[in-house]
Amino acid sequence: MADTAQIFDGILGNRPALRLLENALSSGGVSHAYLFHGPPGVGKRTTAYRFGAALVSGGDEGAVNRALRELHPDLVEIEPEGRFTTIGQVREVLRLAASRPFEGARRVFILRADTFNVQAANALLKTLEEPEGGAVFILLAASREGVMPTILSRAQEVRFDPVPPGEVVSFLVERGQPEGEAKTAAALGRGSVGLSLRYAEEEELKRLRESVLRAGLAFDASFEERHGVVEEIVARAESVGEARERAYLAEVDDFHEGPDRRRKEAAKRLGRAARDGAVAEALDLLALLYRDAAVVAAGAAELVANADKIPEIQARVEERAEADWAGAARIFGEARGELAYNVSPEAILEVALSRIRHKISGSSPKGSFPGS
Repeated sequence: MADTAQIFDGILGNRPALRLLENALSSGGVSHAYLFHGPPGVGKRTTAYRFGAALVSGGDEGAVNRALRELHPDLVEIEPEGRFTTIGQVREVLRLAASRPFEGARRVFILRADTFNVQAANALLKTLEEPEGGAVFILLAASREGVMPTILSRAQEVRFDPVPPGEVVSFLVERGQPEGEAKTAAALGRGSVGLSLRYAEEEELKRLRESVLRAGLAFDASFEERHGVVEEIVARAESVGEARERAYLAEVDDFHEGPDRRRKEAAKRLGRAARDGAVAEALDLLALLYRDAAVVAAGAAELVANADKIPEIQARVEERAEADWAGAARIFGEARGELAYNVSPEAILEVALSRIRHKISGSSPKGSFPGS
């Protein structure tokens, strides 16, 4: 296959994973199913598109470019319907996989394996066990643990790890970011190139972080004040979702005359996902803030992720010598899990912010999560 060595140019980190896929392309030893697993933002989806583009193109550079712009009919990504990829979606994939490609060398399907419901996973098993034709399935997951064992056993695993901070900093500096800001963005990204880039360039996410830090450092706030900062955080998350929706419509309008109903619906789904992701990120930021406080209290300020906030963190640590910073961080780790149960973000944030007062100031916690 032509240009195999260049297909993954620009993807940071994860050289073992990329070499495995390069070897498969150059040797022709492509598996019928792959599981790309690793934390969000480390290049799984980008790599899946590059790999899929190479497979459907048959060496045609124009076909590669169209596939990378998500305009090739034989490279198909299946977005979950809500939280799950459904049996109906999988059956449609299997119908397409059993037929000839529209125009490419083969068909490639990208699915999120950790969103399969039981029926969807079972529907896919027979095809993964006894593949027909040349279709390739690229399954994405945040971890192996989130994928049914029967799926795991039928796909070639490709592990993706967090990208080293130095590589992320160099990448951001090459894009014009000052080195200090690049280091902060890389630390906040926690090994995710995509998240680091967003912290460097996305104003909505920067504003979300500022709101979160204000909330996290306001230990003695009244209930009314906590409610106000929680509303601000949720409003910031809504802004992140709206910005993603606008960006998607702007992207597709480059190739189409205007947004039709299907593209509008896709934009709304992406906007909702971005909003939900921003709420989860707010909880992660709060956990990271208190982890940073624990690190400062231990005398290792050089390990702080929020490096631009060290003076404020140090001041809070000095004010509260007996605070259980690590315990406060764990509260927000637990709170993040509540998002999976459709508890309102406002309730999760308010209860968690109330509970950390006990860890930091010694006051009694003011509530608990529903069902806990």
